[in-house]
Amino acid sequence: MKEKTGVIPQDFIEEVLDRTDIVEIIEASVVLKKMGKNYQGLCPFHKEKTPSFTVSQDKGFYHCFGCNAHGGALKFLQEHLRMDFIPALEMLAERVGMKLPQQDEVLPRQENRERRVIYEILEHASKFYKEQLRTNSTRERAVEYLKGRGLSGHIARDFDLGYSVAKWDSLQTFMASSNFERVFLNNSGMLVQRDGSDHSYDRFRDRIMFPIKDLRGKVIAFGGRLIGDGKPKYLNSPETPVFQKGRELYGLYEARRRTPHLEKIIVVEGYMDVLALAQNGIPYAVATLGTATTDNHIERLFRFVSRIVFCFDGDEAGRKAAWKALDAVLPYLQDGRTVAFLFLPDEEDPDSLVRKEGKDGFEGRLSKCTSFTDFFYSHLESSLDMSTPEGKASLSKMAMPLVDQIPKGVFKQLMVNSLSSRVGLTSETLISASASYQKRKSRQSGPIPPSSIKNAVTLAKNDIPKSELGGQVDRAVSMLLKQPELADLFEPEEYSLLKADERLSLLSDLLDFIMHEDILSPEIIFKYFNDRPDFMRLQQLAKKEQLLDISQFADEFKGIVRLQLHRLEEESKKTDIENLLQRAIGTLSSEEKDLIRRYHNGHSLKNV
Repeated sequence: MKEKTGVIPQDFIEEVLDRTDIVEIIEASVVLKKMGKNYQGLCPFHKEKTPSFTVSQDKGFYHCFGCNAHGGALKFLQEHLRMDFIPALEMLAERVGMKLPQQDEVLPRQENRERRVIYEILEHASKFYKEQLRTNSTRERAVEYLKGRGLSGHIARDFDLGYSVAKWDSLQTFMASSNFERVFLNNSGMLVQRDGSDHSYDRFRDRIMFPIKDLRGKVIAFGGRLIGDGKPKYLNSPETPVFQKGRELYGLYEARRRTPHLEKIIVVEGYMDVLALAQNGIPYAVATLGTATTDNHIERLFRFVSRIVFCFDGDEAGRKAAWKALDAVLPYLQDGRTVAFLFLPDEEDPDSLVRKEGKDGFEGRLSKCTSFTDFFYSHLESSLDMSTPEGKASLSKMAMPLVDQIPKGVFKQLMVNSLSSRVGLTSETLISASASYQKRKSRQSGPIPPSSIKNAVTLAKNDIPKSELGGQVDRAVSMLLKQPELADLFEPEEYSLLKADERLSLLSDLLDFIMHEDILSPEIIFKYFNDRPDFMRLQQLAKKEQLLDISQFADEFKGIVRLQLHRLEEESKKTDIENLLQRAIGTLSSEEKDLIRRYHNGHSLKNV
């Protein structure tokens, strides 16, 4: 009998680790480069100049040949980020769509066993379908179909394409020799149980089979494209204990494997689009699985790239789908990330277009695609008469609630500035009007239920502060804990200016310690800050997931520090001016009067 950790069965822990992509976890803290089958980088556990830290994605394991540090994803979070066991396991479980059992419940062992058996069934099915494409007597129909779509044997091999023959029990007969229980075969989605009967039949028949894989390359579901006549033309696996279609993207595993350092990803609508683009030298496309783009999709993609291009038909339906994607992406558009839209010509899809125009032609379209800002405003303005005050007022009323969802930063301000130029109002007026409207809307919605107030209080007790200043400081501290060498981006004299604001004390003290002690190990940092009253906050920030790629940390960190230094400088000037204004006018020198005049010319009176 396997041991349990607390009330958490070892089976559950192993299942979480089995579904976790260790590269995704570690590359949030370490810059990794693909080296053959494995990844390599500078060890985060000791100082080194030559990389000796290796991560095996297939085995879910890391090892440093310099200091002998080794382990899996859970151990990395515990030893590098100093997370306790339960929070680390909970974080990993949430990332793979699993829920940590509560202390007063025991996770059914049957549920853990079911997941493991389903993985085995899907792997067996994938091998079976691939073998059918190679050897079945009716394989020519499938081969001719793939050739007709311009796909090579290399692409079929790289994406593990297969063939399900036109029989009701082909897979079922094959699985009989493996002794899998019928209930698991049905729950895997590979068989369908007949109504009111114990008999089952193959879900996929006479189809090209597309294995859908998770980030570690494990098969979690299938898509099938019908070869002959009939409907539905495309068929996906149902949701199962290992597959939630709103979380997964077809081709993401292959895109990361074929292009280790992705810069952008194209989101398309079909399996064949992904394959055709890869066939023509564009291996960075993924497809949603019959759903609109979800928050999970966007969050996952932005972990790997800073640019997403959505590819849709240019007709009305395509533009509606694009608008849904735009709406979903708004809360994730922090500075440094970009989103664009490629609208296709009539009667074309990525598959047909790339075969017609080739790699250069398609990438030429990508370089000229519609920007987020252009699509945002053109869509809203399409039903308005922008030559009238009414049209401009309607645009501001529709646009500002959407812009408000964008995280604070330069991009959000530029969006407000763009709206300002379109409607002829200042940015301050738009922001004020939007706040007033939202306040009225909130009052009209009625009193807040007591349960909601209780939940809000609970969240406020447990969450890291969310104010604009607090959020910026928290991001800077979180990045420093993951990459202490960021401290070298400024001189100590510049950091000393941060001490003027006690709200920056944690950031300032952390920078002092790193700079003076030449510390690059989070472990030593935590040991030093262990007795501080804000140690718990430091732990929270270490656990905080960064949606930015680690290669973007430097620009983000520099932006935050520069913003704080500029703010402190402006506040110092303001204090000096206010002190001068307290004095009688006759006592001011000509230089002091000129200073007040220049300050007023550069700032609005409400800010003085």
